[in-house]
Amino acid sequence: MMSPVPHRRSTPRHLRGFGLIDAMIALVILAFGLLAMTRFQARMITATTESQGRLTALQLGDELLTHALVDAGNVNCYTLPQVGVCASVTAKARAEDWADRAASALPGTVTTQASHNAANGRFMVRLRWTGRESNEQRTLEAATDVR
Repeated sequence: MMSPVPHRRSTPRHLRGFGLIDAMIALVILAFGLLAMTRFQARMITATTESQGRLTALQLGDELLTHALVDAGNVNCYTLPQVGVCASVTAKARAEDWADRAASALPGTVTTQASHNAANGRFMVRLRWTGRESNEQRTLEAATDVR
């Protein structure tokens, strides 16, 4: 006996190429997803760069505040621009070195300012710089009491 020949099922004409359309739609969705991930990653890099600048400014501000606090007798030497009488060449050089390091460590145009209010003992540090990615003005203000 002869075995029956397998019957080939033919697909209707209106369904031909439907799998190809499914694949194209999947590729379009994948492309949009990858584009969104790329944009998300770029924003994360920008945020990381900005936060790194803020952290650097915070460390620099804390450093000058600590110097002024530890060397309270020469607090006028740490003011920028220099105000009052400075009896310590070392303290003055330390403050100038700090300003130079701040200018090189932070992006964009950097301004450093430190002031001491003798009436209440408040020593204040202000750093301003331009954000690397955003080009916006950033400011850090930190203060301590030096008595």
